[in-house]
Amino acid sequence: MEKLNNSAAANLQTQKPNKLAVFIVLLIFISLIIFIFKIIFGGSEIIGKYKKEDLPDNFEYRIIKDESDANIEKNQLEIEINQKLTEGQIATLAEELFNSKEKQRRFYMFYKLKGVENSPVAWAISHFDPELEIEISGSTNLEDTKMFTEAKKVKGDIIGIFDEKEYTFSLYTLYEIDDKIFIKTTFKDGESMDNEVIKINNKNGMRYNYKEDVSQGEYFILENDILEFYNKENKMFTSAEKLVL
Repeated sequence: MEKLNNSAAANLQTQKPNKLAVFIVLLIFISLIIFIFKIIFGGSEIIGKYKKEDLPDNFEYRIIKDESDANIEKNQLEIEINQKLTEGQIATLAEELFNSKEKQRRFYMFYKLKGVENSPVAWAISHFDPELEIEISGSTNLEDTKMFTEAKKVKGDIIGIFDEKEYTFSLYTLYEIDDKIFIKTTFKDGESMDNEVIKINNKNGMRYNYKEDVSQGEYFILENDILEFYNKENKMFTSAEKLVL
């Protein structure tokens, strides 16, 4: 009888690990099925090294240039967007655009903000070559908030704060203190620099030259709340709109 009891106990001990193994295998199988289901029907939240985010409800975009060329296995689009996006939102849009065209070895996307779509510099780019890479050359909404806070930190009276969106993606604060006028440039990383300028009456508005030649002859003209940027050949190359304080 004792031998029989010992044998039954041994059988029970061998059955327990078997049941546990079956449970683990079943759990792995169910998890795999859920994972495959999400990929097929729900998509993945991750693309490359980026976590996708939902696009804003009022977001709009349009293709303004398509320079794709199957002969060199390249897709290339220039896209106008109606607002700034986060890195995760760009990843979502990039995947949508990627899936909209016949697959090529490389896919380049250049994003221009609406209203400054003629800018020579893209606000952001996303490339599949072959993995997704995103670079935001301009400023994000979060950086804009930080820049504006920094741009207001000046001593004296502010003449205006101006937003340049085509080349530098920076804010320019024109202010006066102790009968001197300065222009403060605030960059998207929060860094800034102040330079004294000389005010000169001009038929097209008020002209401001750098007191010290720190910009190879560039100068500004302020007219109707627009700060215009000129090079040494007297050609305007960009402008900045006055922000509401």
